[in-house]
Amino acid sequence: MSISLEKSLTIVTQVFSIKCRQLVRHRNPNIYLKGNKELFSNWFEDGLDRYDITRLGENAHPDLIVDGLGIELKSLKTNGQIQFNSTIPCGGFRHSPYEGECYYAVARYRLDRSYGYLQDFTLCDGDYFNHDREMAFSHVNAQESGFGNYGDGVLRHRKMYSFPSPLRNVPGVSLISKYMNLHELNSDLTLEREITREDVNGDVFTFFVYRHSSISS
Repeated sequence: MSISLEKSLTIVTQVFSIKCRQLVRHRNPNIYLKGNKELFSNWFEDGLDRYDITRLGENAHPDLIVDGLGIELKSLKTNGQIQFNSTIPCGGFRHSPYEGECYYAVARYRLDRSYGYLQDFTLCDGDYFNHDREMAFSHVNAQESGFGNYGDGVLRHRKMYSFPSPLRNVPGVSLISKYMNLHELNSDLTLEREITREDVNGDVFTFFVYRHSSISS
């Protein structure tokens, strides 16, 4: 079950516009509370009632499937590394029976006592992290049962990954995509600049940073 690329791009630009308009009304919402890390999820889903949202649950990837578009949610206190639980981030997802494009909603918050207030936010194309989807999909969780002297143990082969936050290079509020024409799908978007990333083979990939007309970066 998958949707077209055009529909995926339409959804991600619409969702980005919805969140930006909310940030106009409340620029620094509370997205983190010590002991309760679901506040970012609550804030992100607020206002998306028009979409059919599938929530995959803890340790699944992505967190949400929004009308066929995968969106993984990540909030952090710094612009350092993002931890990915047993999944290599990339621009696609496979979660039977769903398959499609995947974006990452990444937010940085400023901690004030027990509360974290959103400072920077991006919806980032997963290919910004890794463009080789087959490589990413090949790393899966596994476990070995029948382990130990009595055969009643389980050995978990659990992989953990850490990649730099895109907010390190793109602060403020942005949409990062590998497509250069998203402003044609949504007139509220302005193409600000390009970012190039060179992979380990020397191949260069270009990504485009968009801002929304209703909110300054």
